[in-house]
Amino acid sequence: MAHVIHSINATVSGRCHHLDSVIDEAHHQYAIQLVSSADAMILGRHTFELFDAFWPTAVNRQDLPDDTVALANAFAAIPKYVVASKESATAWENVRYISNRNAAPPDMASLAQALRGVTGTAVIFGSPGLATAMLQASLINEVHILVQPFVGVEGPAAWAGLPDRVALSLVEARPFPSGAVLLRYHVR
Repeated sequence: MAHVIHSINATVSGRCHHLDSVIDEAHHQYAIQLVSSADAMILGRHTFELFDAFWPTAVNRQDLPDDTVALANAFAAIPKYVVASKESATAWENVRYISNRNAAPPDMASLAQALRGVTGTAVIFGSPGLATAMLQASLINEVHILVQPFVGVEGPAAWAGLPDRVALSLVEARPFPSGAVLLRYHVR
């Protein structure tokens, strides 16, 4: 089964909102390295829609910084697993939908079966609801929290609804020039 890393941006208050992130070169370099070393990417429906609105067309844009285009190319190349109740049109290739007939909680049996077919590493970006269900089902091996330098008030709380505490072991704490801090943990 794949070694699964959950990477999420969260404010100091634990909120996850795509506009409450400082995305700079260091952040992009972290994401490029993570995606380039992975064998698959996992996204929940909402995060997939946010990504799909920008990243597929970013590969050909001349007005974007080089690191943004490099990340767009990394996203384009990697196989993507999307947990959603229905498929949607996308410009991306390598997209496989994992049916989620019951909107909440996500179907972990189908996802676990898909992950058994992935050798190496799979990365789940954002997707706090899906990540909560995956953490509860013991399908996540590492957690990478990019703590953003804001006290956020919008967006869901990271891992909201998790019924039990999950023990973590710190692997790395790396500050970024923006004031964000990458916290990498192994799930115990």
